Amino acid sequence: MKYGLRLSTWALAASALPCVAQLPLDVYVEYATFKYDDAESIVELYLSIGAASLRFSAQDEQYLAQVPTVLSLWRASDAALEGTPGDAVWQHSTMLEFMTADTLAIAEGQYYVRQMRITVPPGEYELRVASVAASGQEVEVRRDIIVPTYDTADGCVISDITLATSITRSDDRSDPFFKNGLVIEPNANRLYGESMSRLWYYAEAYESACAASPDDGQYTLLAFVSQAGASTQIGGLQKRSQRRARPVDVLAGSFPLNTLPSGSYFLRLVLLNAANEAQAEQSRKFFVFNPSVAVTQQEAPVAQTFETSEYASMPEDELSKGLEHIRVIATESELQRLSRIEDLDEQRRFLMNFWRVRDPEPNTPTNEFREEFYTLLGYANERYSTRSEEGWRSDRGRVLIKYGQPSSIEPRLYDVDTKPHEIWAYNSIAGEGQAHFVFADLNGFGIFELIHSTVSGERKLAGWETELKSTRY
Repeated sequence: MKYGLRLSTWALAASALPCVAQLPLDVYVEYATFKYDDAESIVELYLSIGAASLRFSAQDEQYLAQVPTVLSLWRASDAALEGTPGDAVWQHSTMLEFMTADTLAIAEGQYYVRQMRITVPPGEYELRVASVAASGQEVEVRRDIIVPTYDTADGCVISDITLATSITRSDDRSDPFFKNGLVIEPNANRLYGESMSRLWYYAEAYESACAASPDDGQYTLLAFVSQAGASTQIGGLQKRSQRRARPVDVLAGSFPLNTLPSGSYFLRLVLLNAANEAQAEQSRKFFVFNPSVAVTQQEAPVAQTFETSEYASMPEDELSKGLEHIRVIATESELQRLSRIEDLDEQRRFLMNFWRVRDPEPNTPTNEFREEFYTLLGYANERYSTRSEEGWRSDRGRVLIKYGQPSSIEPRLYDVDTKPHEIWAYNSIAGEGQAHFVFADLNGFGIFELIHSTVSGERKLAGWETELKSTRY
């Protein structure tokens, strides 16, 4: 087994944080699979822990944070029957240790990255990562993993894609991130933005000769970025390269993302033969948060009626989810109207009109308001989800979606005489001006409730400071 550690930085906010931890522990897990042999495949596990969510203590002339962690892999059938007898396919216990010379230099958006490589038979699995925060609270992250066979009998195959924060050439085989002459630092969050504007990727093509021309033994690799929900290439973010066919061909490269507006995207890799036909494809979803980049459009859409819109054929489960989402920002009168609509098509019309009246540029193909809404919703899910609740449903998620990113966040999580809490400050909210929100973990379960806000219509608690000074659990 090989494992490694790196400190990766991509900041959504550049404000420096003190050495206290944010609850719950900020943990992300990602993976990628690669060919090993006929019986097993390689699984690379990427674990990121937010530096600002750790509690550091003085250690010689530096500061040390320790996180006891247990990783285990279960067959999907056993995971579904939790509580029944069974053993993990793989388990590894470790004490993760992180060092820093200056805790005041830690900014929100800094992540320590660890990588582990294991080999397992092909199949469906569930990965469980259980870590214990300095407060004693256990945080568990689960992730479904599909491990393919990488059988090349029927043609070319591309491995999973590793999204990375950087890739550099190296001869240092002792580096835990070394692979095939490269040092690849994975991005388990799959989030890019203003302070990490370049996406790096690594994959492997197996038996690429199936796409090669018999004349010169070369094939074409097409790499491009597309918006989520579309397969068309984004202008300026595509590359074609001629490559020599090999049993294992390393596919590595990068794309600049500084001009992309916030949203969800896919990186796609395609092996093309001489007739420009796809012989193998692979993709990986990632997210971009670029609040300073405006959405640009090249052409206006054709006037659209309900019958020709995407809403007319929207599946019932997607419709139900969409109607749930808009309750976060819908007005009281809109909610009252919606409560009286029972016909599904009328609900679809309501949803279409809900977003259409909020479209700041109705003559462009994209509804920028809706795109920003779902970018924030995705960010809330990534950051505030727990085992019992999706992040967008939480108080912090709702406030984030409704009012946008706060101007600053003041975490007060380990004060001796107060319960853990956060104070969000907004420089300006429409119709309100400057505003504050106070979220507190009142019961010690890592669930932060909104206990006070200066915004009209939000919860107000006259003695919220006293409430926080109650005896800790």
